Amino acid sequence: MAEAFDAVITGLDEAGRGIGKMPSGKTFFCEGVFPGEKITCRETSSSARFSVCEAVSVITSSPSRLSPFAPGKPICGGLPLAALAYPAQLDFKASRVRECLERIGHFDNELLDSVMQPIAACEPPVRYRNHMQYAISGGRVGLLASQSHELADYDGEKIEYEVFSRLRGALEKCFERAPTNLFEGLVLRASRRTNEVLAEFVSGSTAPHEIVIRDCASFIEDAGIRTAFEEVCKEAGYKLNGILLRISPDKASRRTRGGTRVTLCGTDCYDEIFCGRRMRVKAGSFFQVNTEQAEKLAELASEGCSEASVIYDLYCGCGTLGIGIKKPGQKIFGIETVPEAVESAKINRSLAFPDGGADECSYICKDVLKADIKSLIRNGKLEEPDVIIVDPPRKGMDPGVISRITEIAPKTVVYVSCDPATLARDLKIFARDYKITKVTPVDLFPHTPHVETVVLLSKLSSAPKLEVKINMSELDLTEAEAKATYDEIQEYVKQQTGLHVTHLNIAQIKRKYGIIERVNYNLPKCENPKRPNCPPEKEKAIVAALKHFKMI
Repeated sequence: MAEAFDAVITGLDEAGRGIGKMPSGKTFFCEGVFPGEKITCRETSSSARFSVCEAVSVITSSPSRLSPFAPGKPICGGLPLAALAYPAQLDFKASRVRECLERIGHFDNELLDSVMQPIAACEPPVRYRNHMQYAISGGRVGLLASQSHELADYDGEKIEYEVFSRLRGALEKCFERAPTNLFEGLVLRASRRTNEVLAEFVSGSTAPHEIVIRDCASFIEDAGIRTAFEEVCKEAGYKLNGILLRISPDKASRRTRGGTRVTLCGTDCYDEIFCGRRMRVKAGSFFQVNTEQAEKLAELASEGCSEASVIYDLYCGCGTLGIGIKKPGQKIFGIETVPEAVESAKINRSLAFPDGGADECSYICKDVLKADIKSLIRNGKLEEPDVIIVDPPRKGMDPGVISRITEIAPKTVVYVSCDPATLARDLKIFARDYKITKVTPVDLFPHTPHVETVVLLSKLSSAPKLEVKINMSELDLTEAEAKATYDEIQEYVKQQTGLHVTHLNIAQIKRKYGIIERVNYNLPKCENPKRPNCPPEKEKAIVAALKHFKMI
């Protein structure tokens, strides 16, 4: 066992761990301790750059500590800041956003002083989650300890809806009467506005699905779980919409919360009221876990959209943000890569605007990076946007997406971020063409280190444009070539016939019809390279596209 030493905690890292210095000067991270505390700890693991330590005792406690340090007691992985006073949590999150913008984005203090807004607190910071994912082990239902497969003790009042606490208790009583190893997890989702609940049991069994479904469905009935859930919901003023089973037999499906879903009783969805509009949330689909704070995100995002006629909603998910901020007459165009989310967005627009306005919201299923928005605008299939909203995953935005947005050049970009580090990285790129006008951190996740941020960006004014007319004959480009790009031809063929044609296919047919290609300096090194001929059905489709674009 490593020798114990004393140290002072100077800050928190992105995971909520305390940061300190070892006697050697090496940085270490330690769970369960807070800035300003003097602790005794010992090293448990080490790398070239830093060490991880375990606190043995707290010599001097922070004034913001709510409960005494308990050596050896596992810390709940879902609530690493539960023992830190809420004002101190807010200070940490606001400081982290600013620190990332300074250190990663290289934005100066003068700018940040002018654009940074106070963090939007969650009031009250308790019982805020509409979506809980529990582990089931040894008849208990709860949250795992940090870096462990064991359940940790935690205060449910700090995080979960009260009806979830009651449902957990009812399920544990059922397991006392009828112990089982059929399940390893439980997902509960609910709305406090529609009073609907959805329950999903998780099985990691590798047995044939039909056997797993039969056994789990029988147990839920025979052990009285369905009846117990219905009674708890009724007593709490809720309705149990449905019970589902998700079979996730491997690590990948458990990590992504994927696998096979089946509805054992009722339906696979519940309704939520978001920004005064009805939305449908399906099992497995994304919806912000803190409804009230998500509305603050929407309110902040809407500040950049008040004068807009056309709004693009990239990474739109189920369409909640765009639909939530839409005003009469505004057009929303959403892009999302998950097919199920796109279908949910189409359902949500109808639910949100039953009396008209749903037709002003349109969605396509496509990777944002691969969507050639510029071509769609040029071909009249889309109107130019006044505002583009981006709400990317934690990894942030691909530089190619940022490049496409700056090419489209909307007046305003609204960036909704769930990670300050990737936000700062992306804003550094945006800053070449846009200026930051407002940065507002929003606390959606009390008692955790996570923070959302809404940033408003305005297009920088450009120098006066000089109009120059150039004769096509002066360029190494024919008039026919100028009418459509390879990507536009490719997209047209795909939409009309479902065929995928390559750039080589298109080049072959263009040459065949006398459309001169520019010199290609990246030629094969052999004299007579073998290239496959374009199949007849693809040639026919490409010819139709060339005629459509008036190139032949």
